Amino acid sequence: MNLTDTPAEARRHELLADVAEQAAVQLMKKHGVAEEQAIDVGNHLADWLAEHWKGQNIYIVGDQSFRLSKRDWEIFRRMERGNAHELAREFGISYVRVHQIYRRCLVEWRKRSQNDLFGAESGAATAPVIHSGEKPA
Repeated sequence: MNLTDTPAEARRHELLADVAEQAAVQLMKKHGVAEEQAIDVGNHLADWLAEHWKGQNIYIVGDQSFRLSKRDWEIFRRMERGNAHELAREFGISYVRVHQIYRRCLVEWRKRSQNDLFGAESGAATAPVIHSGEKPA
């Protein structure tokens, strides 16, 4: 970090350096790209991100927000009227987050288990396993 860099600029440089490095590592590991080419692509990606998103403040969520995890399905399965506070404490998340997870899982459960309005079959075969005693709302 230079003396003129602010903490935000230092984080920006750290993020872009990490993007370049991780892109190169993944290209070498997963796709067998030569090291020099992988580094070049990683640096190009970091440069593109900096140019394309310059001036923007970006927040990257700390969880796997658009993936329904085993934890999310467990919360959905155990959710009952009045126990959201208990689940929040147990899973180390907020009361509001428990309800958000429940609603997301409910939407996905309905998509997987109910037929389409126009007669197309649902993906019921891929629905999460719902154990006895479970009730979707």
